Parts: sequence; structure tokens; C-alpha cells
Amino acid sequence: MRLSPWVSSVIVSGKLQARSSAQIPQVIMEETTRWLVGLDLIPENTGVFRVSSWLRASEPEAQAIGVHVVETGLFRFLGERVPTILAGARERIDEAVAEAGGGVDLFAKLEAVSADTAERGLMDAAIRHGARALLIGRWSRRGERSVVKLGRVARRILRALPVPVIVTPPDLLRSDIGAGPILLATDLSANSAAAARFAVDLAERTARPLVVAYVGIPRSHAALYVLDEEMEGLIEGHKREVEAAARAWASANLPGDPEVKVAFGEIESELLGLAEGLSASMIVCGSRGLSLAERIFASSTASNLAGLAPCPVAVVPSGENGQS
Repeated sequence: MRLSPWVSSVIVSGKLQARSSAQIPQVIMEETTRWLVGLDLIPENTGVFRVSSWLRASEPEAQAIGVHVVETGLFRFLGERVPTILAGARERIDEAVAEAGGGVDLFAKLEAVSADTAERGLMDAAIRHGARALLIGRWSRRGERSVVKLGRVARRILRALPVPVIVTPPDLLRSDIGAGPILLATDLSANSAAAARFAVDLAERTARPLVVAYVGIPRSHAALYVLDEEMEGLIEGHKREVEAAARAWASANLPGDPEVKVAFGEIESELLGLAEGLSASMIVCGSRGLSLAERIFASSTASNLAGLAPCPVAVVPSGENGQS
């Protein structure tokens, strides 16, 4: 067991009471796997319920903890109505479980907590409960190419990434969770090592195979500088080098002999196509931890995948050690 310094509020006798970490050290037992599920109370956003149900079916002894955050920074006038919001969350969860055909309560615990922002409340709760991962929904639906993909809360949580975060399409159904493997997307760097450990653990929990994917940069533009009769041999040599590097990375970072897929092209589109072709149940990737300034000039592959993929996407911080 360990102590968490991140406690910001607790529910006592049905009432929300603020507490500082100095006043109430929260004890977290590590023996039980906990999935922290963010609830936004919008009826159409049931994807996180489906993924939670799938994870719990794979590991019945695990716990799903639902948390709804009342944003005091935006809705200070709500005050004493927090318990009412919690009651509404329970009703929505019961409806979602019934629609999914589940007869067992999905959540071991439901909480309504207050915080200045939803992302702050969810991140605090994930750490306080020792969550294996934080499950959140995104804004865009499956197959939808909207301008807004992640939404404010998901975007900010991925920027901070306190624990592994699983981003889910809001309209995902249980039947949409593919029967295929856990797809580990790697860049062959140290940033993917923690994601590899998380993917191995997830594959074991869900009894799914693990497939490693790497997308290399095509060298076709070299044709501008190389004779045509030499170009084919250079491209084939480059492909062999990249494939060997991918297999070497997988051998060094993963147990056994996992399948390795190598493609060449635009990273997001190639990975999304591979996930669709394999009916991947989830994509797992690491994060480079770009700052806000860096994101202005360079896109985040992890955020792009999380905003576009038809399946859940787990983004793992590079400092995550792969243990609960």
C-alpha cells in the first residue's frame, strides 16, 4: 500500500466535503486493479461504459470507479446540488449497463467531486485511487472528421498525462471492440518503452495477442538524386534495415516473439489502416510529452490517433513503469 498526496475531496455520508492532503492521507491498496472512468453525464457518450465493461469482463476482480467532476470554476452557483448530480450519474450508468445487456453493476464506486476544472478533478482522482488507467471519452464520433476531435478535457489531460489514459469514441458499442490484437504503435525510441510494458500487461489481462507496428519514412523522394536502375535496390535495402530495427526493438522490449508489422508512409493514416485491417481491440502508444509551444509547430501522433481512431487508444506517459 502507499499514500497519495493528491486528495482534494471526499464524500462523507453522502455529502461532498473538501479536505487537504495534509488533513486526510488517502490509503491506496495496490492489490486490486482499478480503472478510473470519467463521467460527463451526456447520454450519447456511452463509449467509456462499453470499454469499462469489456475490461471488467476480461478481469472480473478488477474495479471500475466512476467519477463526475463538478467544475467549480465554471459553475460555482451549483454548490449543494452536487449530490443531485451524482444521483443523475447513477441513473445514466444503470441505463448504459442495461443497454449493453449487463446484469451486474458496472461500477464498484461512484463519486462526484469538485474541482476548478474537469481535467484537474479527474487527474487527482486517478492518482488518489491508484488507477491503472484513466478512461475518458472524446468529442468526435467514430468515422467523423470534425474540426474538434478530442474536446477540451481530453486534450488537456493528454497534455498532462498523469497516468495512462484510454481515449474512447463517444458512440463506441461493445460490438465495435474488435476481436483482434492489442496494437502497440512504437517509434523505436525510449518514449515507447513504457507503452510496451503497458501493452504487454493489457494483452495478458484481455487474453489478446500483441502486435507491434512501426511506420517508417518512405525514401521515394530520393529518386530525384539517384539513377532509376539503382532506386529499387536502395529502397529495398532501406526497408530491410527498418524491418530489422523494428524486430530488434521488439526483441529488446517485449517478451516472447510478438508479430511485427512495418509500413511506410504517413504515420497516422498507416497506423489507422493497420488497426482497421487487424480489427485491433485497442491501440497503445507512448507520448513524447510535447510542451504547448512545441505542439504549435509539431503535431502529436498520440493525440492525433486518439482523436481519429475508431477503437480506443491508450496513451502512456514515458515515465510510466507499467505497474499499478
